[in-house]
Amino acid sequence: MTLNIPADKTALVLIEPQNDFLKPGGAMYEFIKDQLKKRNVIENLVDLVNRARGRVKIIYVPFHRFEPGFPELKPGGPAVEGLRGIEMEMPAWGGRGAWVKGTPGPEIIDELKPQPGDIVIEGKKTLDAFHSTALDYILRANMIEWVAIAGFHTNWCVESTARSAYDKGYRVIVIKDCTATDTDEEQTYPEKYIFPKIGRVMAKDDFLNSLK
Repeated sequence: MTLNIPADKTALVLIEPQNDFLKPGGAMYEFIKDQLKKRNVIENLVDLVNRARGRVKIIYVPFHRFEPGFPELKPGGPAVEGLRGIEMEMPAWGGRGAWVKGTPGPEIIDELKPQPGDIVIEGKKTLDAFHSTALDYILRANMIEWVAIAGFHTNWCVESTARSAYDKGYRVIVIKDCTATDTDEEQTYPEKYIFPKIGRVMAKDDFLNSLK
């Protein structure tokens, strides 16, 4: 069955296309670099955004910048356990820690810099891009019904955001060749078992060709 996606009711949400993930020297780059290259993800993202711009809303949701030393997070508190605590200790840019203000890490990569008319949502501090930001308000203010998600990591922030979008009543699309994570297994599992139950999994060309 042919899928017709109304472009005027669609937003492309780009999660964390930032140097700490995507460029040498970044805190998480060494973990994801093989998948980025193998799946041509950055080039696919650039193509997707360039061809979607002017047709759908382009919304960037970068991760929040922390002050050096992470004074915003109490040592030993729940926020520094698990993934965030691991990121705080990662070597990056000649220092230590991901998303540190004043380093290249939190900056959006040059290939994907926002352009006039794009929307940048600040304040993302959690896996779910809705939880600590105005993303839901911006989508509803623009009368968006379809949310197409691309970015990083597939099984962390992309999955958390897709689940939240579904729960909030949006039609969800995950652009599979414009997402990445550390391993094939982590990429394949949500594509096969999670995303089809809360929306659609599409390649970028199929998504673009479905916009009407």
